[in-house]
Amino acid sequence: MDAEVVAISGDHIWAHRAFARSLNGLPYSLLADWGMDVTKLYGVHNAERNCPNRSAFVVDRDGIVAFINPAFDARDPGHYVQVLEELDRLP
Repeated sequence: MDAEVVAISGDHIWAHRAFARSLNGLPYSLLADWGMDVTKLYGVHNAERNCPNRSAFVVDRDGIVAFINPAFDARDPGHYVQVLEELDRLP
């Protein structure tokens, strides 16, 4: 599997750096979507709270969204299994 994990948050870059430091680093990139442009584009922006809904996407090499879980629950191991299964399906 040739894949890259990227996390996107509505927090500012300084908050991301502090978060990563608190965990002694992260094994993936954490991108700041402070203006919520990406979360709005992908349809996971919560306008009421002005923040992104926790979601998971699998995007193929051509930029095609192959899988979306718009209600990803980081505490649910089954949600990780879903993402890994979708990654295995990619050519």
